Amino acid sequence: MFLRIFGVGLILLSAAVYPLIGAIAISPSFGVTEKAIYSSFVYALSWIVLIIGAYFAGPELVGKLKTIYANLKNRIFAKMTKRN
Repeated sequence: MFLRIFGVGLILLSAAVYPLIGAIAISPSFGVTEKAIYSSFVYALSWIVLIIGAYFAGPELVGKLKTIYANLKNRIFAKMTKRN
């Protein structure tokens, strides 16, 4: 049970680093090359953390997260198509 909670925490942590990419992109203290390198490094690190989190969370929990995501996406698109 602890590993599943740890895995979910890693999955959430992998999404939490995306604001850091934005902060790197707007930072005036880095040059263009440094921004590209650091942003790419953070992006790759977030994918590594996501994959490790999915491994620890287990296939059942990952399947449940996919189902929740699909339901949420369908609700959003259903609301968008109702407006048009």
